[in-house]
Amino acid sequence: MNAKLVIAIVVLSIFAVYRSECQVVMVSLLFWKIEASRSIVLMVIFIIGLFTGWILAQPIYEKTIRTNV
Repeated sequence: MNAKLVIAIVVLSIFAVYRSECQVVMVSLLFWKIEASRSIVLMVIFIIGLFTGWILAQPIYEKTIRTNV
């Protein structure tokens, strides 16, 4: 997938989420409590998931590149 397609998908999904999910929710994590709109919470969780997946995939990707060269 090229970068323009990924950016377009992300922008459209953010727009769709903002249009439909505007309720305020409380997120509790250990001793922290944060109130934010549901769309912002979903977007932050999505970005954290992307970042975590990218970080975890790096050693596997680098390992396959070294063995194929």
